[in-house]
Amino acid sequence: MRALLQPVYGEADTLTVGDVPIPTPGKGQVLVQVAAASVNAADVFLMRGVPRSVRPGNGLRRPARRRLGLDLAGVVAEVGPGVARWQVGDAVFGQGIATFAEFALAQERHLAALPRGVGPEHAATLPVAGTTAMRAVEVAKVRPGQRIVVTGVAGGVGQFAAQLAALRGAEVIGVCSGRNVERVRAMGIENVLDYEAQDPLDTATPYDAVIDNVGAVRIRDWRRVVARGGAILPNSGVRGPDGGALMRVAKAQWHGLVAPQRVRILYTTFTTERLAELGQLLATERIRPLVDTVFTLEKAPEALATMGTHHARGKVIVTTS
Repeated sequence: MRALLQPVYGEADTLTVGDVPIPTPGKGQVLVQVAAASVNAADVFLMRGVPRSVRPGNGLRRPARRRLGLDLAGVVAEVGPGVARWQVGDAVFGQGIATFAEFALAQERHLAALPRGVGPEHAATLPVAGTTAMRAVEVAKVRPGQRIVVTGVAGGVGQFAAQLAALRGAEVIGVCSGRNVERVRAMGIENVLDYEAQDPLDTATPYDAVIDNVGAVRIRDWRRVVARGGAILPNSGVRGPDGGALMRVAKAQWHGLVAPQRVRILYTTFTTERLAELGQLLATERIRPLVDTVFTLEKAPEALATMGTHHARGKVIVTTS
């Protein structure tokens, strides 16, 4: 089968597409014939090996697995021992292992049924970004009437966090570059700030929560504009004014001890229930994905390069056809 290969840590020009054996599912695993996979920031961090906190368990000097990809949508091609939930031919989506390939393995419990009427390219946007966004609105305790700021609103997590918060009845203030303002408004977020022209810190009314997917604002500055008892959720691995990923975690923990707001680092908690709920929201068009570009598998390195700019206008998709 054809697959994206990662021989070393580095930029997208170190990646190649080549032939590898089709994997065999083990106990509790499913082999999926991949129709589409989406690129996440985590894939870029693993490609670069930066921040270095991603290297333990993945190879300190060079990647041990040498394959990338987390999200997928496709059809079950084979089931391993003990798998009862899925059968060959079932259409599924979820999280897998090395999904930038024609076939990929996934744990049985990490898949959900592909809803009728939802294409694999759209379903593949949900597993990491969608479940992270759902976790964000839960941790922020978003309620009707609250003012919620979402930075990076045109990105993967941001687009879904904004839509999910709006579904809960919140007033959502999205923050993105000027070129994305109309795209974000088209998905139903009316209040959108162009960070190149408007400062989200310039507000007369405090926010109830901020879901910060960019890291361009210091946590201490968010504290000035978020109400007491509100939530500040830093969610970026990119270096910013608070430092790199590890420093941002340390500062968030410190602020969490002394701030009158709830400062929480956002950790993804994947569950099949969340994934299935997101799938139904997509099927009923209550959420809609923003897609930047769709690449074929042979051009998967270009997909990683696009995501690596950190300026993709929505999700980046890799298809096998």
